[in-house]
This record gives sequence, structure tokens and C-alpha cells, in this order.
Amino acid sequence: MVKKLLLQSNRRAVLDFIRNHEDVTISEIARSICISIPTAKKILEEFIIKNIVREVGKGHSTSEGGKKPLLYRMNDEYGYVIALHVGPDFIYAIALDVRMRIIDSYHEQLTESHTDHQIVTKLVHIASHFLASAWAEERILLNVVIALPGIADSSRGTSIYSPHYPQWQEDFPFVVEFTNRFNRRIPVYIDCVNRLQAVGEAVLGKGQHIDNFIIVDAMEEGVGAGIISDGIVTHGFNHLAGEIGHNIVDPNGPRCICGGIGCFEAMVSVKHIQHMMKQGRTTHPDSKLYKQKSDSGTHLGNLFSCAKEGDPFAIMLMDTLAEWFARGLNSIVLAIDPKLIIIQGIFVDAGVRFLKTVEKKLSELSLARVKRDLTIVYSDFSIERGALGAGCFGMIRFFEDEGIYE
Repeated sequence: MVKKLLLQSNRRAVLDFIRNHEDVTISEIARSICISIPTAKKILEEFIIKNIVREVGKGHSTSEGGKKPLLYRMNDEYGYVIALHVGPDFIYAIALDVRMRIIDSYHEQLTESHTDHQIVTKLVHIASHFLASAWAEERILLNVVIALPGIADSSRGTSIYSPHYPQWQEDFPFVVEFTNRFNRRIPVYIDCVNRLQAVGEAVLGKGQHIDNFIIVDAMEEGVGAGIISDGIVTHGFNHLAGEIGHNIVDPNGPRCICGGIGCFEAMVSVKHIQHMMKQGRTTHPDSKLYKQKSDSGTHLGNLFSCAKEGDPFAIMLMDTLAEWFARGLNSIVLAIDPKLIIIQGIFVDAGVRFLKTVEKKLSELSLARVKRDLTIVYSDFSIERGALGAGCFGMIRFFEDEGIYE
């Protein structure tokens, strides 16, 4: 039993090393993970038989001469994951290879309301489209991961509640419904999109090598967080971890789509920001915001650019937004104590001053005398972030499967 576990551990270490490098030799593998060359060679041969690893030629001889060593590489075309992100008004899907690279993508804007069953039908159709692609012919579909808006129970494969899709059934069995309609018997996973976006940042983004961070995704109407605590994705007992968009930051604010008043996400929604910008035409008519043609003065991008150019009214609005961000983030910062906050979504172009203002206001809200080592940055990801995180999660699940190492 001990010998079997050791061999599985060695196989995992060898494959991890190959996944994280381009072309490697047997001696490099053996030296890096402290195993003998015969053991490394035997493990490589096993992975070659499984088609997970390929021999790709010969390297350079050493300075002493001798035979050129054989080179090995992960078989990039071994398999892929289908990742499907259901947004508030869109579906974005990708196929991701074993090196976490996007092979193919699909985007559809949803112009009308869809029931849960209709969404599942669309997702099955999109996944089937990927299956029929030429690049999929020689590859193995490893799993499918669905990123959902709202509250999801990943352990049961259900959507509990989505404020963007109030017509969906509570506890709708997404995994069961998808599996029943899909023509492949492979693992299917779901989770709240913000958690999967945090996985994406941990694997490919600004959260790499950081065990404690959160992502905050602000969309046109909606704010959610994905939490990585001590290297683990946090779900919570009721699957509510990360629902920071419904923190009340102003009891006199506008009504949120959840029914609450003055929720974080309602205060920083595009609708509310545009309302404040339109009001400013009367109080600050000389602002650069209103020197534009037509109604572009109420575009979010125009607000960001005018603030960067030093327009006093635009700066005042941005500082107000920073205040609301600080209030919305304060409780989760005190509860989780992250090292890093990664801002995703519509605020990624808000500028450095906005981030520094949020950091400053956060430090002033509570425990002002305690120094905090907290950094806030913008994500490098765009609309692909949900699907990319789902794909990364799917690939992690595949490489965690002990069956590969037996």
C-alpha cells in the first residue's frame, strides 16, 4: 500500500513538472523531483502509452558531449474542458486545453428572458457545437463546467436563486438536466461564477501564488465576490459566501434587484451612476462630462476619462463611488483578511486614483490604527473571465483524479 501511494505521488509530481514546462528531459525530471532516472523513465513511458505525454525530439548535448537527450512534452491535444458561463444577459463559452489555453470560444447576447430549461437547452447546443468541431476529433472531452449567476450549490449541482433570472425554479437541478440532455457521459460541474473567476485568477491571473485574496466583479447591475482563503475556495454553509453585493451601504439609496434598499451593487450600478451624472448637468454644467455630443456625458467610460483628466465633478463622483466600494468591501475584508483584492468588470478602467482612494477609505472605516498590508488591483481579464475560471476549475478537477496516476 505504501509503495502504491509513493508511486502515485511520483507520477503526480512528474506530470505536474511536465505541465509547468515546455520541453523536458528525463534527467531534468529526476533531478527536480528527486527520483531516480529509471523511475522517471518508467513513469514517462506510462504517460506516453496513455497519450498524455509525447516524445518531441532531442535536445542539446552537454558540454562533455555524448548522446543528445530525448525531450518530452505534455500532449496539448490530449483533452479539453468545455466551460459555459451564463451571464445576466449573455452566454460566453470556451473550450480549454490541458495547458489552460483557449481553443475555441462562443458568445451569444440574450435579448429576451429565458427559463432555466431554455438555458439548459442552449448550453447543451453550444457544448454539442464544440464537440462537432474539427479540433475536437482527436481529443478527449474531460468534463463540462457551468458558471452560473446568483447562488449555486456546487455539491448538489443546483441553482438556488438568481436575481437576474427570477423566473428560474429554486434549487433547479442544472447538472442533472444538462447531463440528461447531453450525449456524453462525462463529469459535469457547476458553481457560482464569482468563485470560478477567483479560480481563474489563482491559476492564470493576478492571484497566482497568493493564498488569501478575493475577486470583486462589478457588472452593469450586480456585484459579487469570489473568496480564496488559505488557498481554498470559500462557499459557506448556505452557499452565500461572496454575496457582498447585497451589503447595505446606504439605507437611503435606490432599490436593488434583490428587493433591498441601498445595496452595494445598486449604489455602483451603471443605472445609478448615470442617474447621478444626469443630475450633474444642473449642478455642474461646466464639467467636461457635458462637453460631449449627444448623451455621451453619461457613459461610464467618459466618467473615468474625465476623472483622469482632472475634472472636479468627475473626481467627486469617483470619490463617492470609492466610498461605496469601501463600505461594501469593509465587512469581507475584516472577515477574510485578504492580502489582495482583484477588481473585475466595468470598473477595470477606473484608474489608479480610484484604487488608491478605495484603499484609503477602507483603512479609515475601522481599526484605523491597525496597519493593513492590503493591495487592490485591476484584473487583466475581460468578458472571458467567467468561462476561463470555469475551464481552469475543470482542468484542475481532471488532474486531481487519482485514476490518472494509477
